[in-house]
Amino acid sequence: MLVFLFVVAFFNTILAAEEHAYQQFIGCAFNNEGQVSRFWRYGYDGRDIMHVDLAKEAVVATSEPGQLLADERKSKEYINRKEARLVKVCSAVKTVFLKSNNSLSRAAKPAVYVSSGGEKDQQYLKCAVRGFYPNVIKVRWTQKGKPIYFGVSTTGILPHKDGTFQMISYLSLRNVSGHDVTCEIEHLSIDGKMRITYGEKSLFLSQITEHVLKAVAAFLLGFVLPVCITVLIICIRQKTSKPPEDEIQDTSDESEASLSLNLMNISQET
Repeated sequence: MLVFLFVVAFFNTILAAEEHAYQQFIGCAFNNEGQVSRFWRYGYDGRDIMHVDLAKEAVVATSEPGQLLADERKSKEYINRKEARLVKVCSAVKTVFLKSNNSLSRAAKPAVYVSSGGEKDQQYLKCAVRGFYPNVIKVRWTQKGKPIYFGVSTTGILPHKDGTFQMISYLSLRNVSGHDVTCEIEHLSIDGKMRITYGEKSLFLSQITEHVLKAVAAFLLGFVLPVCITVLIICIRQKTSKPPEDEIQDTSDESEASLSLNLMNISQET
């Protein structure tokens, strides 16, 4: 992804009774790996007339009006001066770009939830769009593929504490039915358009369900499973420590024999 910075300087020159614009465009292009290119272009009344070719160390005219200016600026000293200026400007831009942690290249897909609300004559549909980045987004209502313009209001784009953005669009059902109404979203993170029709399972709801299932799975693995294993180990230990039945029987037999001898001794004494 390329990130451009344009520094534009306008110089207005009065010729006779008309006003003309002499323009200079200074630009630096970056991607995630660093600087890609830089340029210095000139324009007149909104048209390109010449540019500085740093690779060829030349001033190149791109139109007939720019040829005269190019001839006046073809010295190597002029080109070196422009290149030094570009190096300084682009270096400052690169510092800002790196400090931004390449946030311009990040794109977060929005979660969308369509619901209804209100009572009687004040019923409405609500399209909640959350978690998108950057903050440029288009949200509109359609019915059977046709856009709806009346009865639409929004909260505007609002920041969220996690660095993403959110907004809510409302559609009044006073003059339109809720049948086949769709919330349509266009965003940098979406290939094409995202369409959520009222009554269908929304992406936001599916994401919540996914989070709940993950939480339940984590609970089962982190708490229930260890408890079951502990109980099983205790049962096994108790079973292995229990004496055999024949040993218990022998012990009971010895007790009965001892009791019989005691009774015999007592009877003899009496």
